[in-house]
Amino acid sequence: MSSCSQCGTTFSCGMVDTTSAQACWCTALPTAPKGEIMRDASGKAKTCMCQNCLSALRARRLAAASSAPKT
Repeated sequence: MSSCSQCGTTFSCGMVDTTSAQACWCTALPTAPKGEIMRDASGKAKTCMCQNCLSALRARRLAAASSAPKT
């Protein structure tokens, strides 16, 4: 089992958990740009997030990008 680096929920990740024969659901999402990587207080990159947290992050980032002034 994996643990969400955002909320702490445990979940099965097809990328790292040996109990799953399927690819992780996150592989169906677009690749996140480097600037979208979450970091902890020490600057270390956070790892896996559960589907709820990653989906919420993506939605916030898309909303922010779409509301940014166009130049």
